[in-house]
Amino acid sequence: MEDKKGCLLIGEGVSLNGNITLPGTIYVYGHVSGEIVANEIHIGESGNVSGNVTVTIADIKGKLANSIRVEQTLSIRSTGEVSGTIKYQSLEIEHGGVIDGEIEKLSLNNDSTVITKIQISDSEETDHKE
Repeated sequence: MEDKKGCLLIGEGVSLNGNITLPGTIYVYGHVSGEIVANEIHIGESGNVSGNVTVTIADIKGKLANSIRVEQTLSIRSTGEVSGTIKYQSLEIEHGGVIDGEIEKLSLNNDSTVITKIQISDSEETDHKE
């Protein structure tokens, strides 16, 4: 955490229920249930987010469920799991990372590619374009 101005840290063992809006970065090592609007979200391996997330950049090492919209890069690390409605501009998935749900690639000219019912894991890779 370089610049702490406008940032929030939810530590391991901490649970927060409610909506969060901040101009900087949220670091989640505990549990958050609710809506999050921020510039960046970083979910640590022990982190768990359930709710609607809207960010510019996302780095996921823990779990995120419900919906996420990422205006730039969504990175799912080897320990990360993302499920639900997923919208992104750029996607990175490390070996072992899991993505499951309805996926939409955002584009600069408002065109999009929708891929539904996809799960990517070590054992199975399935996609269906519409």
